[in-house]
Amino acid sequence: MDCLPPFFDVKPVADAQPKLQGLARYGETHPAAYRRIEAVAKVGGTLRLLDLTDADVRQAVAEAQDAANLYAGAFASDD
Repeated sequence: MDCLPPFFDVKPVADAQPKLQGLARYGETHPAAYRRIEAVAKVGGTLRLLDLTDADVRQAVAEAQDAANLYAGAFASDD
């Protein structure tokens, strides 16, 4: 099974980071339930994704202050 929540346009959205952190925690506690868990956002005109099955990405999400920096940074890839 795959978990691909709807993407959003990255802007200062107050609840984006807590939702992303919750999804990352869920992925950590249910690793066998999903083939992939990806969070997708539009940055500029490009769709970027965070692979929440990757432990390094989940750690970055846990430590980040805002979602926009995560999607713009090295832990995200182009979709």
